[in-house]
Amino acid sequence: MNVKEFRKILKSEKAGWSLPNDIPDETDLAELARPFPLGALTPLPGAMTARFPRMRRVPEDSFALWQPGMFRLVRPIVNARPGSWDWRNVHGQNWITPTKNQGGCGSCVSFAVAGAVEAHQRIETNNAGLNFDLSEAALFFANNRQCLPGDPRYGWWVPNALDYVVDEGVCFEANYPYQGVNQTAQLVEGTELTYKITGYDSTSQQSLMKRWLCEEGPLVTNFTVYDDFFVYWNGGANNVYTHTWGPVAGGHAVLTIGYDDAQSCWICKNSWGPTHGNDGCFRIGYGQCGIDSRMYLVQDVYAVYTRDELPYNPTKLRIVDEGASGWLLTDGVSRMKMLNNKEDARNALRVARRHTRHGFVGRDNPRSNRLDYITEYWTGNSGLAHEPLTKVDCIPYNPTNVVAEDLDAKGWRLKEGSHWMLLAHDLNDALAILRVVERHTRMCFIGRDNTRPNRKSYIMTYWE
Repeated sequence: MNVKEFRKILKSEKAGWSLPNDIPDETDLAELARPFPLGALTPLPGAMTARFPRMRRVPEDSFALWQPGMFRLVRPIVNARPGSWDWRNVHGQNWITPTKNQGGCGSCVSFAVAGAVEAHQRIETNNAGLNFDLSEAALFFANNRQCLPGDPRYGWWVPNALDYVVDEGVCFEANYPYQGVNQTAQLVEGTELTYKITGYDSTSQQSLMKRWLCEEGPLVTNFTVYDDFFVYWNGGANNVYTHTWGPVAGGHAVLTIGYDDAQSCWICKNSWGPTHGNDGCFRIGYGQCGIDSRMYLVQDVYAVYTRDELPYNPTKLRIVDEGASGWLLTDGVSRMKMLNNKEDARNALRVARRHTRHGFVGRDNPRSNRLDYITEYWTGNSGLAHEPLTKVDCIPYNPTNVVAEDLDAKGWRLKEGSHWMLLAHDLNDALAILRVVERHTRMCFIGRDNTRPNRKSYIMTYWE
């Protein structure tokens, strides 16, 4: 089939779109039907469609339209919903982050979900220009998803991706850059900051989708892609997409950023690059291809600082002999550290006097062997003179070669080559530990040679 014949089909089907006139009639349609990667899977029966949804009591016949810097409960109420809404131009500003390209990978769900969190963070902080770029790779590959059709781990489900943002959070693109091919879940850059959402909601009602769009922000959705959508996209088609021709190609997730009642369509942000009108967005008719069978709303983006640091006065540190229990390092207020013998205690005191804060990552982990998943460090410069240690036990490493590797249910492992260093409970802890590790070149211990039944409680870790 060529373009001329396809134009006849569009006309006979009274399609809501057409191909630009500058595409020659004799062009083989196969050139325009080049497929893009998909990857949105249909949720399994019984899958959750909402988690910790916020209570909403506004009457259905009134609307609290979004206003910059104004809490929802104090916004002025209007009786009519706007006939159109587009988050690329609300109060004269674009609240949507730039379109990305998922490349040759079926990772569209992670792009739609990350794009939603990015947009909501801009909206919730009233900062349309906020540079906020989350890692689709960490979201996708840390969940053991893969790119290529035929792989049992191919693609993803929208609710599962949202669950991960609720439970684990998302780091920045700089911490785990996206490559558009199968990637191992290995983080190379640490951060003390990730982002989560408090929950999500969903609806299958068009009226509620429009309400959420103009009151709260963009929505995640997926739809069935037919071959003519590739033609629409590659051809730079005009107006609103409606399905007219071709077999099913698969499922695709996108971010719904608005609607237009005059054209009876949704406005969506895609993840196939900044084409099709240069900004990577398109319009699709209401009810088309299951686009509005269900849409998901993310709620309340918040920052997670994975640090637990206890300040102390280094000049008040002392060690106390507690007999068979060992030696206690204390600042006179809290029991800071138990050591096996007097020599270990003195060395621990000399290290602690260099600093002002006793830090941990992972103390809140719920594992039965929780001590294995806690990383200890000492930070802050006290300015006091360094007294030499009588025994040194340090392992050197190259911080540029250290990565955090996903071990699924076992957590994350920090390693340098084949040498593994530490365990982390989850993504957030792994990133925070990596941030500690990459600031130093030696991992040091006091008391590793103790033979107590609970020997891990008598080992002090510090970094140089």
